[in-house]
Parts: sequence; C-alpha cells; structure tokens
Amino acid sequence: MTDSDTSTTSPRAGGATPRTAPKLEKLLTSAAALMAARGFTDTSIRDVAGETGFSLGGMYYYFQNKEDLLFLIQENTFGSLLQLQEASMAEGGSAEARLRRLVHNHLGYFTSHFNELKVCTFELESLQGERYDKVAELRRRYFALLAGVVGELTGDSDEARVRHRALFVFGMLNWIFMWYDAGRDQPVERLGDEMVDMLMGGLAVPDGRAR
Repeated sequence: MTDSDTSTTSPRAGGATPRTAPKLEKLLTSAAALMAARGFTDTSIRDVAGETGFSLGGMYYYFQNKEDLLFLIQENTFGSLLQLQEASMAEGGSAEARLRRLVHNHLGYFTSHFNELKVCTFELESLQGERYDKVAELRRRYFALLAGVVGELTGDSDEARVRHRALFVFGMLNWIFMWYDAGRDQPVERLGDEMVDMLMGGLAVPDGRAR
C-alpha cells in the first residue's frame, strides 16, 4: 500500500472504538502538525510514524494511505465543529445572539486546533473523489448555517449579498491562525465580541467619525 493510493476511505477509519479512539486522535493531531509545517505533499507516512512512535503497519489499521489520513483530519475537524455549531444554534435566541455564539465557538475551536485549521484551509484540493465530496459537503453545511443567520440578521433577500457577507465573516474567522498570539491578543471571547460589534456597527469610532 502506497502513500499515493487513491482508493475509497478505509471502513475502519470511522469505526474507532473507545480503545482505539485516543490512538487515532494522536495520529490525526501529529499528522496535522506535520502537514501544517511541511505541507501535505512533503509529509510522508514515515514522517508521521517517526513523530508518533507507531509502526507503519499499526498506522494502516486507521487509514489506507496518506490521502485517507488527510481526509480524516478534515472530516474530523469540520464534523466536530459543525456538530458544536448545530447544537449551539438549536439553543435559539436572536439572530445577533446566535451569530455571537457561532463566532465565539469558531474562534474557541480553532485557537485550540491551529494546525487542523491550516491544513483544512490549504489542503482541501489535495483530496479527490469521494473524500473531497464528503468534506465539501460538511463545509457547505457549515456555510449554510452561518449564511442563514447572516441573512436573518440583515433581512436581506438577495442571495448574492448574503453569500458575500457570510464569506466576509469566514474570511475573518479562518485567517486567525496567521496572526493570533495568546500572549499578545485578547482572549478569543473578547475578540469574538469585537468582530461581531464591527459587523453590526461598521468601522466607525464611537463618536461616529470614520477612522
């Protein structure tokens, strides 16, 4: 079995047991760190084995090949975040309150998953076929969740404008791994409030003068 094999996702990948789940999590976390630093192309399965202490044979219990490993990183990242956000939206509240929760949850999740965010941002196109389609569907569901709140908040029925505004929000959220410094910047909860306040009020200073 080679790194470049493109067969469909391993049936064992989504069937982790309580015994094997911690090992799979360790593999995904370590692999994400390597891919974030080196890129998908320049990260080998042997690199992951060396980082984790797993044997090559032992790792192939969890995935079929390197693309399958990348798929698991992205599926786990977006699947976990989407589950968190859908549960949060089910709590109800005003559109602004739901937007704040979406922003807070997103920032909170990704400040503890920087490597996964970077891999998901830059390596979607490294997936092919069914793997690509599954991750793309998770991303579409997440986008639709935010776009629905944005459309409700603005009262805008123009789908193009709602799409653009939702993408503006994701642009702010997803680029955080490029600049956030826990020792320098405010806690993510306050940063989230700053983002939403800017979205709600624009870039004007309190006295109404443009910056």
